[in-house]
Amino acid sequence: MKNLNFLLIAIMALLITACNKDEPKDESIVVSEGTYVGKLTVDQNDGTFYTQENVSVVFLPETKGKAEIKMLQVSFSAKMPLKLDMTIPNITTSEISEGLSLSGDSIVPLAMGGEFPQYTITKMTGKVQPQTLSIALKCGVFPLTFSGIKNN
Repeated sequence: MKNLNFLLIAIMALLITACNKDEPKDESIVVSEGTYVGKLTVDQNDGTFYTQENVSVVFLPETKGKAEIKMLQVSFSAKMPLKLDMTIPNITTSEISEGLSLSGDSIVPLAMGGEFPQYTITKMTGKVQPQTLSIALKCGVFPLTFSGIKNN
């Protein structure tokens, strides 16, 4: 009987040890700084859309939970006389299984050396993954989307 008890205890210990080896590994996806190239679309609020192809957007993770996006050489309308670089600071980031979710509201963008409060960023949502970046937001009164692939 003692041998049977000892055998049962040994089998249970073996099963517990085997189960511990199958613990899930940390599979969080790391998203680092990078440039994403893609399409920018702006709703002109008159039934038309302005689209710019091959737009470069730089994603810059800052401290945990915050990031910055720089849109390089963009225009938001066919009537816009020049292209400019626009920075969206203080974006909130949250870890998700595929990378990071992006959100923000009432963010004053920076361009041409100053703030542009008339184009305050509202209702920003998005996702950044190791190879893709997509965002949707309102820039002032104009809905805007960007979708791009990482430029390695």
